[in-house]
Parts: sequence; C-alpha cells; structure tokens
Amino acid sequence: MPERLAPLYFGALGRRLFGCFHPPAGSGGPASGMGLVLCAAQGHEYIQFHRPFRQLAIQLSEAGCAVLRFDFSGCGDSEGNQEGWSLEGWRDDVAVAIEELKQRVRTTRVGLVGLRLGATLAMQVAETRDDIDAVVVWDPVVDGSAYLSEMRDQYKRMLRYAHVLPANDDGGGDEEVLGFPLPRSLAAELDRVDLLGPQRPPAERVLVIESNEAFAQDALREHLSGLGTQVDHRRFSNPNLWAWTEDFGRVHVPRQVLETIGTWVAETPA
Repeated sequence: MPERLAPLYFGALGRRLFGCFHPPAGSGGPASGMGLVLCAAQGHEYIQFHRPFRQLAIQLSEAGCAVLRFDFSGCGDSEGNQEGWSLEGWRDDVAVAIEELKQRVRTTRVGLVGLRLGATLAMQVAETRDDIDAVVVWDPVVDGSAYLSEMRDQYKRMLRYAHVLPANDDGGGDEEVLGFPLPRSLAAELDRVDLLGPQRPPAERVLVIESNEAFAQDALREHLSGLGTQVDHRRFSNPNLWAWTEDFGRVHVPRQVLETIGTWVAETPA
C-alpha cells in the first residue's frame, strides 16, 4: 500500500515550519483518534535517524494515529538559520506543531514522541500544558552539560578518523561540533538542561526508551514516578546507536524499538 503523506508548511510568516502529515491509515484500532507530534533529534543524530523516524511515523499512522513530524526552525527545510537556534524557540515550535495537528484532525487526544534532544524538548513542553495525554522519550538528554561533553568528545574522535578539517576558530566565533555549528547562546542553554528539576508531571503516562546504558534513564524514571506519572521504562541494547558514523546510510532501523513505541501508544486509554 503506498504511503499516505502530505508535506506542508505551517506556523507564522518568517518562522514557517516544514512538516509531513501522516493521516491515520487505519480506523477503529486501539490508537484510533490519537494525534501524535514527533520531535526529531538535532545535528548529526537528525541525519542518521531520519529514515527510522520516518518509519516510525508510518507505523504509527498505520495503527490509526494522525502523525505530524516536522523540522525545527532554522533546521532542515524550515525557515531560519543557525543564528536563531534556541531551546526556547524550538519549544515554541513544538507548541505550534501541536496546534497545527489539533486543527487538522479535530482531536483532543495528543501525544508527543521525542528522540534525543527532541525528547527533551517534548518533555519540557508537556510540563507546561494540560492537553498532553502521553509522552514517549527515546534516549532523552537529561543532563545538558553531559550531552555537550559527549558531542565534543565524539567530534574529537571524528577528526582523528574522518577526512575533514575543523573550521577555523579564532576564539571569537561559534563552536563547530560534528559538522554543525554550536552557537554560544545555544550551548549556554544546553548546559542548563536538567530534566530532573521540574516538579510538574508532563503527562499521565510516559514511556522511557533506553538504547544504551551510557545514557541510563533510571534517574528520570524515578523522578517522574515521584511526580505521580505512570512510567514504563524499556531497555534495549544498542550501544553504538548514537555514535557518529561517516556512512550514516548504513545506520540500521531499530525495529524492535519502533514496534515497542507503536504497541505502547496503542495502549493509551481513550
């Protein structure tokens, strides 16, 4: 069956976001009537996981969900550039995507599915709203300082093996990490990220996906449980899933993870 897909631009002029809307391909299933906004990873993780994220959107739409995936402002095919990158702005993008989805499918049942930094943004947005039924976070960035350190370490390893040269740095410009600029203002925001700080539950149900024990999510699970959230923590063994690779076209699709997310979303009560 051919994929049902509607590319679109939405949002305010000057900050238009590019998205792909996947209408529900099935009807009457347990996930029927659910609207999901997918929040992608950033940087090299976005590129490496574009195909698996698209496959996830297709799978969820086939389960009866209306799905909207999109590029954050200044990224992909959305308007803007790196000068406008900020966590605050990207959280606004998630809110705009939620409203776009709700208008398209006329649903009040909305869930967020986020990957890496996109998962962090999804969690932060959900904590400020009362209309999010469920949240799926896949290897979320819990500690922004640790995330920055890991990216910088990967960048050093990349420079030792890849046939590239680092950008010239005179000490006054933005940093470069794994082929992408890292504006100083964004680095400062990332350094302050701490998902264990908020005291408001993001949703009644949260699925935490852990692909690598190096990104252990036990502390996040305990924090959310302490807030009264029903947390389902699933572990998988993919230790190299987020490592930079020169041939990103060979990154495998972690189908077991995708199937787990689909099954869990389908169990969200109406």
